[in-house]
Amino acid sequence: MNISQFFGLLAGLTALITYFFYFRQVLKNHSTPNPATWLIWVLVGLINLFTYLSVTGNNWWQSFIVIAVFFCMSGVFIYSLFMGKLSKLSSVGITSLILAIIIGIFWKVTSNDRIANLLLQGIYLISYIPTGVGIIKGTVKEHHVAWIIAFIAYVFSVLSIWTGPKADWIAYAHPVINGLVCNGIIIALLFYKKSKKDNSRYIDPNSFT
Repeated sequence: MNISQFFGLLAGLTALITYFFYFRQVLKNHSTPNPATWLIWVLVGLINLFTYLSVTGNNWWQSFIVIAVFFCMSGVFIYSLFMGKLSKLSSVGITSLILAIIIGIFWKVTSNDRIANLLLQGIYLISYIPTGVGIIKGTVKEHHVAWIIAFIAYVFSVLSIWTGPKADWIAYAHPVINGLVCNGIIIALLFYKKSKKDNSRYIDPNSFT
């Protein structure tokens, strides 16, 4: 096993750990998955799975994280759907779903994996908006642990590509945009929300003088 394969394996295993923690958060009502975000992830994740394999030249080590994430997120979504653990659907979510379907049709018609995979990353960006807005408004509950572990998983994914054979630059798009940027934004929002909540509990003693 070379260093690229090692990082690919680490990325996939860390992704499995991520969803183990997230599923526990759902069970304990510490997280309420946004239906639009998660449905998009499942639908787009399936397309991303096939196109990413093509983009990486059928490199299963580098694609391990995409495979692990797709099956884990599908399981969490199905459980949350049937157990009533999802939050409410928003207009932003509906728009994102429509865009995802359009890209899916484009992929099937053109069979252009590179362009389709690149466009999918834009949908991933949009898919995080309902969750981000929900965190700010307090309509979605999330805990930072699983999101941080997911961020680490995608760091390993980027390292797997970087240390491996010369890859198509589009191979970096998914782990960087979806994994680092989007997860990083959610983590920042969670800590911002937490700090704001902590500050609201603080009472300045000078206010009584």
